[in-house]
This record gives sequence, C-alpha cells and structure tokens, in this order.
Amino acid sequence: MIIYNNIWLANLLIREEAQKARKAEAISINEQKEIEDKHPVGFYSPNIFIRIGLFILTCIIVSFSIGLLMLMVSDTNVIDKWGFSFFVGILTYIALELMVRKSNHFKSGVDDALMWISGGLVLTAFIILQADVSNNFPYSRISFFLCLLALFYAVRFTDMLMTAIGLLALIATIFFVWKDLFLWGMATMPFLMMIVCSGIYFLSKRSIGKKATLYYTSCLYVIQIVSLLVLYLAGNYYVVQSLSPASEGIYNSAEPAPVPFGFFFWAWTILIPFIYLGLGIKNKDVIILRTGLILVAAAAFTFRNYYHLMPIEGALSIVGIILLGICYMVMKYLKTPKHGFTYEDLEDDNFMDKLKVESLIVSETFSGTQPQGENTRFGGGDFGGGGASGNF
Repeated sequence: MIIYNNIWLANLLIREEAQKARKAEAISINEQKEIEDKHPVGFYSPNIFIRIGLFILTCIIVSFSIGLLMLMVSDTNVIDKWGFSFFVGILTYIALELMVRKSNHFKSGVDDALMWISGGLVLTAFIILQADVSNNFPYSRISFFLCLLALFYAVRFTDMLMTAIGLLALIATIFFVWKDLFLWGMATMPFLMMIVCSGIYFLSKRSIGKKATLYYTSCLYVIQIVSLLVLYLAGNYYVVQSLSPASEGIYNSAEPAPVPFGFFFWAWTILIPFIYLGLGIKNKDVIILRTGLILVAAAAFTFRNYYHLMPIEGALSIVGIILLGICYMVMKYLKTPKHGFTYEDLEDDNFMDKLKVESLIVSETFSGTQPQGENTRFGGGDFGGGGASGNF
C-alpha cells in the first residue's frame, strides 16, 4: 500500500542509525561513509527551507491551473457541481502519484502540497454532494468520510499530519454517532471517549516495533500523542461542563451549571497530568512525559478559570520561577547520570550498544549483498516514517 520504495526506506533508516552512532562517537566518519555508500537512497528530500518554498510554489501553480480550467468552462454550470471538484481532485492526485513514482519526491514540499490539495478537493466534492442530496445531513457522515480519506493518505504516504486528522475525524465520528443515537449520549460521552482513547493508545503502543508498522513509527507516535490529549480533555472539567446537556446554564445565568460527578472530573483534571508525568518517568517514555508537562499547564488554566486567586500575570510569573528552579536543580542533580536518567541529549539507549555497532560495521564492510528492507527491524529515527523513539 505504501507508495515509496521499501528498500530505500530501509536504507534511510540504516543511515539514520549510522548517523546516531557517529554522533555518539561509536563509529568513525569513514565507517559512516562506508555504510551510506552501501545503502543508497534515491529520494529527493530537500531541506526545510526549500521544502516550504516548493510547497508554496506548487500551491500557486495548482491554483493557477484550476483557475484556468474554471475560465475554460465558465460558460457552463459544472463549476458549482460536485463532479468538478472531484474531477480536479483526481487529476491532482494523479499528478501526486507521478511526482512520487517518476521523480522520487519524498517529503519534498511538492508531494505535500499535491496531497493536501487533492484531499481538500475530494472532501469538498463529497460535502457538495451531500448538500445536493439533503440540506439536513448528519455531521458524522462528513467526519467518517474525512477519516477514511485521511487514513488512505496516511497509509499511502506515511504522513503524520494526515494521521492526526484521521484520528480526530474518527473520534468526531464516534462523538456524533453516540450523541444522536441515545438521549443520554452526551451524559455518558466523557466515559465513552475515555474508553475509546485508552484503547487507541494501547493499540498504537503495542504496534510499534512490528514488522508491518516499520515505516509508520512516526505516525504511531502521533496517534499516541493525540489519544493522550483527547483522553485528558474527555475528563477535563471545563470541557465536560461546556458539552454537558445543562451547559445552557453557563450562558443563561450568572452561575455555571454544576456538572454531575463534579468531584471525579475535578480529580481527573488535576491528577491526570501528574499521572502522565509519573508514568513517563517510570517507563522512560518521553511522549507521555512531555504530554504530561503540557497538560499541567492545561490543568492550571482550568483551575484558574474557576478560582481567581491572583492575577494571571502573577500566577504565571510564580509558576515560571518555580519551574525554572526545579529545572536547574534537576539538571544539576543529573549532571552525573543517576538511575538511568541524565539531562544530556542522548540518542536511544537501546540502539547504542558498542557490540551491536561493531557488528554492523563488520557485516557492512565485508558483506557483498545489500539487506532487504522487509527483513530488517529498526527503532528510532526522526525522518521518513522512522520516528523518534519514546525512550530516553
């Protein structure tokens, strides 16, 4: 299903591992060069600045092309029809396939722009079609189609942002269906979202490192981050109160309507970020750790929204001073690594084994055959679907 050359993707991961080994001074520059020579990569992947420029240029070219096509058929009524958007979207997608297959574009900006434009046009065609059929169509129909469309692009092009959109669309679909299916749907919505997001997180966690998901590691990390964030928001007191059936009281009266099981949701709002931090430290999982750090701020803002102990400027200043002090003490304490932790920016501890690196050098120096990507397992990496490891 993936469009890119699997051997080149595997070689790209090997190059990333060699680069990490070189930064850790486990191999020399010459040894890194030998590994890279034995594992060529034919993708066109420019730096970030050229990628942004190509993205903008491609959007301009496609916009002008669509505008020219619209001028050619302006005398007809096809522009307002769903078929026109669908036709242009398919043409853009064909151009995307050709750019990737023939010119070997890989995260170059050109393929990114064509992917987003084609997806947007196809989605627009579907919305117009639904509006033509009925003026009162359910939102779940749109979100479900968006989920399938984003899932296709994510699987086909290993795109992380499409993965996030597909997951959010799936959660939105469950939300709309559950809301319309039962009269008590909104009352039980927080608990349903907690169950769904927990299942998605653990499923993605178990999928990392599998052969079938070798090139989708970054996408799986995105799924973990989004599911952790939505899991917290599902029980956040402010979110629950805003979506509660009694939320009209927030706008129709001076006092907000109380939330059933309010103590549970307040405990969820305050404790979950610290539980994330504890699990991240215990399991050395950088994703859940950093997510917990972000959600500490969300919990603080939620509390501040209901209890005004001091001006927001003073509260932020005090919290900032405390955090800076804690960071300084932790960095000073971990200057010498203790209990498997250090403040230095190290690469993945599970790959930097001297024996494994030396074995890689020996095998690549004296081997006359190139390993196949399907038989090689990798962990880590931050490009081409490799992802950054959750360990530190």
